[in-house]
Amino acid sequence: MNIENNPSKTVTSLISRSIKPGYEKEYDDWLRRFLAFERRALGYLGTTVVIPGGTRSNIRYIIRRFTDRASMEIWDNSPDVEKLLNEANRYSTRHYEMATGLETWFVLPDLKTV
Repeated sequence: MNIENNPSKTVTSLISRSIKPGYEKEYDDWLRRFLAFERRALGYLGTTVVIPGGTRSNIRYIIRRFTDRASMEIWDNSPDVEKLLNEANRYSTRHYEMATGLETWFVLPDLKTV
């Protein structure tokens, strides 16, 4: 059985970061290196980067998929990843946001929310 076709085993995580003003190029360069390195991780299935509000936004959502939780935790706790994340902290900060439901993923133009 192909693990990619078994959604009960796969895990997805969402990381969001706010790029510090003036560090957009450094962050984008770092992200390219991070993603190239992540592709070699055990159990890695893919990553999607979402920029809400277009290129002028300083927020980046990184959505990652792994075959299972153990593979993702091995990757997340590796010394190489820790080093890369420490570097990212020079260019960005972890962005925390409380949200519920799909409204957090979709923003319609000129829609006023209550």
